[in-house]
Amino acid sequence: MSDHREDEVTTRVASAADAPVIAEIGAEAFEGYRAWAPPEWSPPSMDGEEAFVAVALSRSDVWFLLARAHGKAVGHVALSPFTMVQQQPPPAGTINLWQLFVRPPWQGRGVATELMRAAGAEARRRGFTRMRLWTPRDAARARRFYEREGWTATGSTRGSALVGLPLVQYARVLTDAS
Repeated sequence: MSDHREDEVTTRVASAADAPVIAEIGAEAFEGYRAWAPPEWSPPSMDGEEAFVAVALSRSDVWFLLARAHGKAVGHVALSPFTMVQQQPPPAGTINLWQLFVRPPWQGRGVATELMRAAGAEARRRGFTRMRLWTPRDAARARRFYEREGWTATGSTRGSALVGLPLVQYARVLTDAS
């Protein structure tokens, strides 16, 4: 994402020093769920999230990409064999797309698309042929985005004590263009 505009967004692989801002963006994303979640829903506790992210960042099988604009983090995405809601590794050849979060002022500006494309390229580089993700069932905007980007609902659903909302699974076969 480098057309050298005033609002230029750049990306870089995240480091352990980025754990606090990654946790902060995640907390903001969950707070944003209030716009469509049931009124009785509350965002999950983010206690320990920074430490969890720091551990994830230290693992060679986890990859985080951070998007930045004007010197500040505006979004991130990760690839991981595990996630907060999917503790078991995926089938051979599959990797989880995890934590595709973009701060609200940057949503709808191509940041998520760029992060997703970079994640697909990294997954292919690591030898994966398929990605999967879990997203809240009622997150209509996110689901429309995934579908526009070539993801397909698998029909798998699950509850999540952590998120507190029903989740649906999406998957995507990786091609040279994805």
